[in-house]
Amino acid sequence: MSLRRFARQTLAGLSIITAFAGCDDTGSAEDNITDINNSSVKKQSIGNCWAYASVGWAESLHLSETGSELNLSESWISYWHWYEQIAGAPAGTSARLASLDKGQISTGGWFGLAAEIMRRYGVIEEGRFIPEEQEEARSARQSSALSAINESLKNGALKDPAARKDRKLVRAELDKAWGLNAATIKGLDDTFGPDVKRTLLDASVVPSAESGILLAKDIPVGQKISLADAIGTPSSNFDFLKRKGKFAWNEVSYPTSPSARRDLQIRMQSAMHDGMPVIMVWFVDFAAMDSQNRFTAPPAVPGRQGGHMTIVEDYQINDVPGFGTLKAGELITDDKALDAALAPQAKIEFIRMKNSWGTSLAPNNSGEELRGFHDIYQPYFDGQLTRCTESNGDKCGIKSKTAGLTGLVLPPATFVTSAKAKPGTCAVDLCAAGPALSSETCTDSDKQECIDVICAADNFCCSNSWDDVCVNAAKSNATCALSCGS
Repeated sequence: MSLRRFARQTLAGLSIITAFAGCDDTGSAEDNITDINNSSVKKQSIGNCWAYASVGWAESLHLSETGSELNLSESWISYWHWYEQIAGAPAGTSARLASLDKGQISTGGWFGLAAEIMRRYGVIEEGRFIPEEQEEARSARQSSALSAINESLKNGALKDPAARKDRKLVRAELDKAWGLNAATIKGLDDTFGPDVKRTLLDASVVPSAESGILLAKDIPVGQKISLADAIGTPSSNFDFLKRKGKFAWNEVSYPTSPSARRDLQIRMQSAMHDGMPVIMVWFVDFAAMDSQNRFTAPPAVPGRQGGHMTIVEDYQINDVPGFGTLKAGELITDDKALDAALAPQAKIEFIRMKNSWGTSLAPNNSGEELRGFHDIYQPYFDGQLTRCTESNGDKCGIKSKTAGLTGLVLPPATFVTSAKAKPGTCAVDLCAAGPALSSETCTDSDKQECIDVICAADNFCCSNSWDDVCVNAAKSNATCALSCGS
């Protein structure tokens, strides 16, 4: 089912978690309840799902705002993640983003980590960073780079911890490991310096067009909202996982009580109804995945497992008052059905997610359009899974319990309402209020002017009668205004 409407729900009082996504390295439908413009499915080759989820989130927001799909580089995020693990934080930054794991690269991370990397180093399209992988869904370079840099750390130029303080050497070793070409290296040198003496936090640093490096503030993701606004700033000098700012998204823990869990699910649904690409943080146990690419319930015996991050695409929900079941993959435009789906007694049957495991599988034999998507059912995301920790050579020597779903990355209400408002149009509640105008440009006294602008610009606020009447810019303002019920 595909849910389409404008924002009316408030997402408030969200608490942060620091879920670590280790990201197992295994290998948007057009009609959903939710109408989320997701970018193309990719396939991770190392444990950096958090980079894929966070980059996909940025791509989706930009796609919804502009209609143009970016192919941003997840490898870029990993490059700088590894740099700070080895060399530490550059001058002008508050704290290093990560540390080595027993002398080797750690590939896992969080949304807040990816956000801070984007803030410090910007983003870049894949074809500008690794041109050979411009059209590739899977980056083989990530896997080879990881092996090469770990070898340097173990037996090569970076074996001595003292050598890791040589920032120019660290950059050179990373450039070699990633196989960067001369043009890419020059762009990095010109922007950050061969020894990374500066970052994009220095306002005087402006990447050249030749470098391909994009500032987060230059990427639109909503009306008058940039990617820089959406990633915000660290909540403190030493806590970059929690983000602050009027439009900053944050990771929210999944509660333990049934009522609190339903409340958070409603917040997720509300954001999805407004086309927002919610990120889901969850715990994968591959012993639970069935032949139809579903995670239906906790497995009896734990299998290969780890933390994971994906983008939510759709959901299926039962016991919707007055409507029964709203099915995933079926377009819903009735606001009454969408509102009813937010009822406390309604029960989500499964959540459908865009994954970073490639396009070899589709949920429920659903066909080509959903290849790369997986379904996770309520007994799995609410259930108690056995989390295994190695001890004395036993992979499951220490056992603990965890829910399948551990957190969600959600927008504040200010992002939703501002992202949906368009210049020269009325507020996001225009049609629902009939119209009760409340945007900066359209007050009650400006009703006629606002209608004229909408019709003349072929830019209307919502669906149903407004779509029917104001779709053609060739219509006269008078005709359009009269038909719109001015």
